[in-house]
Amino acid sequence: MSGSRSVKSITDIVGSRRSKTKCTGDRPQCRSCLKRNVTCYWAQITAPNTFSALTPLQAQEPPKRSEREPRFQSHSAVQDTNSLAETPLVLPEPRQLQRLFDIFFARHHEAEFCSFFHKPSLDIPTLRGRSPLLVASVLSLSALYLSADEVAADFGLETPCALSDHYSRLAKIYAYNLFDEPSINTIQAYLMLAIRELMIWSNIKAYMYAGTALRMAQALYLNVEAHQHYSPRQKEIRRRTFWACFVVDRLISYSCNKPFMLSSKSAQVQLPCPENVFAFDEVYTGPLVKDLPLHANQVSQLGIMPFFIAVVQLWGDVALLHVSGGRRRSKYGPHIPESKFYQYGKAIEDFSSSFPPSLSWSAQNYKLHQVTGQAQAYVNLNFLLHHSKCVMHQEYLPQLDSQYSLGSEMDYATTYDAAGISLDYCDDTIIKPCMFSVNTITDMALTLNAGSDKDRELLQSIFAANAILTASAVQLWVLYTQTCDACPKHEALAKAENLRQVIKSWQPQWRVATAWVETLEMLYKLYVYSYGKVVESDLDCWDMGTNNINDSPEVSGEVIDESGHYPITSDANDMPDPSAVCQRLYDKIRSILVNPLLATDVKKRNLRYFSRTLWQHMWIFGPTEGFSGNFLSLENIMGEPGSGLLNMSPLDRNMDI
Repeated sequence: MSGSRSVKSITDIVGSRRSKTKCTGDRPQCRSCLKRNVTCYWAQITAPNTFSALTPLQAQEPPKRSEREPRFQSHSAVQDTNSLAETPLVLPEPRQLQRLFDIFFARHHEAEFCSFFHKPSLDIPTLRGRSPLLVASVLSLSALYLSADEVAADFGLETPCALSDHYSRLAKIYAYNLFDEPSINTIQAYLMLAIRELMIWSNIKAYMYAGTALRMAQALYLNVEAHQHYSPRQKEIRRRTFWACFVVDRLISYSCNKPFMLSSKSAQVQLPCPENVFAFDEVYTGPLVKDLPLHANQVSQLGIMPFFIAVVQLWGDVALLHVSGGRRRSKYGPHIPESKFYQYGKAIEDFSSSFPPSLSWSAQNYKLHQVTGQAQAYVNLNFLLHHSKCVMHQEYLPQLDSQYSLGSEMDYATTYDAAGISLDYCDDTIIKPCMFSVNTITDMALTLNAGSDKDRELLQSIFAANAILTASAVQLWVLYTQTCDACPKHEALAKAENLRQVIKSWQPQWRVATAWVETLEMLYKLYVYSYGKVVESDLDCWDMGTNNINDSPEVSGEVIDESGHYPITSDANDMPDPSAVCQRLYDKIRSILVNPLLATDVKKRNLRYFSRTLWQHMWIFGPTEGFSGNFLSLENIMGEPGSGLLNMSPLDRNMDI
């Protein structure tokens, strides 16, 4: 038994009488107890800069309050660190606590966090004593999924977001005191806070919390097979925590259009073991990522998690090409063996072709993985696999805007990419695989969305959201540029709208879904301005608050939720001027898609500028309004499916303007 250095006399007496071992002073578990594999108990004495005694909720006498008074006292977002001892983590009642943890396990544990909790030994009260930060982080993330009625009845608050904010504020107080004290529990908590911040559309904070977790993981050497004195269970928890860092790094970096922080080359730790091995605390030696293709026929022995992580790595490599410049910076064409696009594409095809048929997407395979309890990993694996096959391919989908350029000559830089290939070049060997993956993503999303509540829960993930954004964007490309019978425009329009509605249905739980919906609507309107048969009264993009498009691009202000919490800052001063974006339609579409989480005011500015610099520069744009229209309203502009306008080629349609 050990305790804090601030109460040295007590711990020394206890250590000398029982274990002859003194406390090392490390938190939340000292090295002495860690080596002996015993629980570390901290003395229940309040001292400066230490945790206070955490009294269970049942032992506290509830204060008297009015019927409408919330059961939680709000805390300011910024507090002095010395107030930590006065801010204990009070757990809800056991039924409510179990409900929140069940949500966490159903929604996030097996996806972003690689199942790093050892469920058989998980004891929540004990976990709270060891790391109140970790428990508060779980509760803050899970609270987003409660219904308003549940929150009002069980917690006395008005909205799930208010309950999430309460636990998040507590977690951040603890996190502030532990940011320079890395531990496994602290890393796990920071990862949860990062995902939670992404859910509420606070992307800068999400990136910062993820970065802190990654630095802690590197400080503890989680990326290598070290510290052999750990038990098999402890080793596996360390491995899974590292892989969770790896997954969250790629997920948040791509979503926020930021560089990755963990290199795949630094991952020298074996992939997660099968769940039964983890549950029974057995010794296990498994493959590294680079060796996994040799074990592709051993899914039943290895489980899906190793394959999921391998696909995350492949997807991350291709996604990084897309967000870091795409074909504008690639010096080699897509079919040149020296190009990264070719190398990563071949690696993805070789890896996916080695999969057993049971891992490919189908309704039957989905049912099979539901029975085995691996449906969440199976669904996310397929979203990632098909998104990796089209996220970079969409860079090579030709637009038609150069055909309508009014200038006699076009600048070389606007006409050709870095490899000297025309932006108008049409390559069926790229377009067809891209369309196959886009249609697979669309089928997966619409099938799950039309299923049971459990199906829709599995669909709601950041992996699926990124894939759906790309799929919906490509469906709009089909609508406006393809004229063949194999690509019926009314089907593409309906699919794009249905995918938008899927993401829109997530808005009650995820504030970030609003950002994704805005991005799709912004892209839709840019396509309408570029290709659609439009009259001045139909041009209803967002009101920028200024009639002069040449005003300073710096936009001040914040986007705030209804309760006034967690402002989503525009960060406009740090964003490139939209006038610096090359004025080809390809570049504008790409700029929209790689920045889906920009604040609303920045999106307004960008769309207004992009729409003013289209080839149809003779158009006169009036004041604009918000994006609230339905994709299907396009039929009011172009005509019903089957009418002359919808079946006309883009060239004929635009000649009519």
